[in-house]
Amino acid sequence: MENHPAKRILIVEDENELLLGLSTLLKAQGYLTIAASDALFGISLTHKEKPDLIILDLGLPAGGGFHVLENIKSSTITKGIPVLILTAQQGVDLEEKLRFMGAVGYVRKPFEPELLLSQIRDILNK
Repeated sequence: MENHPAKRILIVEDENELLLGLSTLLKAQGYLTIAASDALFGISLTHKEKPDLIILDLGLPAGGGFHVLENIKSSTITKGIPVLILTAQQGVDLEEKLRFMGAVGYVRKPFEPELLLSQIRDILNK
């Protein structure tokens, strides 16, 4: 079996229980996790750590998820990092708007862990 370095995933989520649960789930799959609980810290960690994937909530303090996504995708340093949206927000054109802004996927809360892991594997294997 080839030895690949573990993929690093930044989770930007303000619900502590969900953040801990996601981190535990991803670590059990062999991923390294980095966590931010607000928009500004999420942007800062993205630029500092340059993770392989960002899992981003939209309802965040200090700017909100749309601001984070816009900032990441407008920076030449971070625009290539895939962003998977994980949110309870919904709307008729929400998924289309997020993809237009540069998100590679969208998962609604509450979510099935296996569905989320499947999307993460698909994104990271591209």
